[in-house]
Amino acid sequence: MEELFSQKGNFQVVRLSEADARAVSDHLKKLRELVLENEPMYPNIEKWFDEKVMAGLKVSERIGYIGYLDEKPAVSAVVKRGEDAKFCHLRIKKELQDIHLGEAFFTLMGLEVRRFAKGVHFTLPESVWEKEKEFFKSFGFIDAIKAGHQYRLFEDELRCSSDFENVWSAILKKFPKIARAFFMNGHSLDSKLVMSIRGENARKVVAGKKKVEIRRKFSKKWEGCKVSIYASGRERCLVGEASISRVVVDDPESIWERFHEEIGCTRAEFDNYTRPLGEIYAIVLENAIPYRKSISLREVSNLTQKELQPPQTYYDLSKNKNWAAAVSLGALLQSALASQGSVLV
Repeated sequence: MEELFSQKGNFQVVRLSEADARAVSDHLKKLRELVLENEPMYPNIEKWFDEKVMAGLKVSERIGYIGYLDEKPAVSAVVKRGEDAKFCHLRIKKELQDIHLGEAFFTLMGLEVRRFAKGVHFTLPESVWEKEKEFFKSFGFIDAIKAGHQYRLFEDELRCSSDFENVWSAILKKFPKIARAFFMNGHSLDSKLVMSIRGENARKVVAGKKKVEIRRKFSKKWEGCKVSIYASGRERCLVGEASISRVVVDDPESIWERFHEEIGCTRAEFDNYTRPLGEIYAIVLENAIPYRKSISLREVSNLTQKELQPPQTYYDLSKNKNWAAAVSLGALLQSALASQGSVLV
């Protein structure tokens, strides 16, 4: 779990799925309590949760989220998967309504349905549409019509719908702003670099077994930055991330004497790479985090709707927006793969 906007306190989100429904986890109980707070306006909401949401969670047709502010439940969300996907429920308490959580949750729910959805819809009170229509339009929901079934008391409910392609395109446009603000499951969405490392060595880096990467050219300006690790060669995938604690510039012999146990290669391999250089760069890595599942170049290309070229050494993500979106979505994808009780934000 990582801090989200320090002025708001300690915020985290837990993704709920099949295991939570079958075990009736504490997180699921808290989600139910939050949803049922809407009962004065939605008199059948308890029946909906117990019969529809629970059944959907048990077969992975639905996914739930609960957000905690300083360990107190503050945000609830439910999304339904399928070709005609539905953002079933989203409620954010007032003290958290000014820090882009609506955008973050729409993004999370969009990621949940991306494999299945051709379209997305949701219903909402007419007053909410009138107040927040620019927000919904920014996600591709251009207009709203009266819903065929009215669940809410005292006010008309409207139905918004859009092709999923439009929704996903809108998410991609918003992602740079979201990436700068959030951490997901411990993964930063705002890495500064993506670094290409040979497949076996890349795996060693994210496993914490290789802590120094040697380069002929690099810059000390990257000290303290987050870096996403791309496994080159036959793997061609994002495998995790680390932080650059420092960059040491020295002659090859001094670098070998100081770091040979952490470089992860033989002396012959080291000499072959560094000969006849007068100085080389030792990139010292820490806080390595492997992805739960590696993300192929093809998959991130599909997610970003861009043809990505594999990095040859590294990319400065401030200068490569397509790869910046790719590594951020890669970190977010780890959240969608999270198991019972995993912290997302």
